[in-house]
Amino acid sequence: MKKLLFAFLFISTAFIMADQPVALSPSHTHGTGPIETGMTDGVVFSQPYSWELLDNGVSIYSAGNRWFCDDFELDDNYYITDIYIWVLWTGEHATEMNLVISEDDTNDSDPNTNTDVWSESVPCTSTFTGDSSWGYDIYEVHCVIDADIYPELNSNVHYYLEIQAETTDNTFILFSWYCVEDCAWWNDGSSVWVSMDTWWQEVDAFFVLHGEPVNALEPETWGSIKTLF
Repeated sequence: MKKLLFAFLFISTAFIMADQPVALSPSHTHGTGPIETGMTDGVVFSQPYSWELLDNGVSIYSAGNRWFCDDFELDDNYYITDIYIWVLWTGEHATEMNLVISEDDTNDSDPNTNTDVWSESVPCTSTFTGDSSWGYDIYEVHCVIDADIYPELNSNVHYYLEIQAETTDNTFILFSWYCVEDCAWWNDGSSVWVSMDTWWQEVDAFFVLHGEPVNALEPETWGSIKTLF
């Protein structure tokens, strides 16, 4: 069973530290397989949650202006319709996630030099996964993007998904010990992204993107279809 890094007496103090990410515990026993990358049922990018690959969590609540980001590339041009992440809520459950997609247009694999291409506060719902750790339940968070504001993304472009929970209580996004491409990054509210391998080994976020090919449906058409269900 995973052990807490800090005694409960000191958790509230630890949660407001701004100069380093809040670690929930040392890494637990690692799994043996890579993150799945299946491309089915509307999934256009896949790094799904896995208990075996779970490493740790880091703070992303809006009251602390904390953010987390990870990179991705698509194999075709897509409208992104849904985004899934996995989190621990320490109190309030967000009903919106602040999401940004930025482009690595300088090809330096550093989100500090990226250009934002899409930014929205997106409604979300949480579903208990059945797993619990560090004294909290683990939730799958489903963000549903309105058809009028679907991000239109191109194939073979190096993007970063930046994530923040719209909460006053601390929220931890969960990440894997396994790194597929570039390492994930964290922003402590200073507007400077710091690579997660500064504190851990290289890690990746758990996140999944759903989408529709750009040449298949216009966003307005897809939005009209969704209202029929």
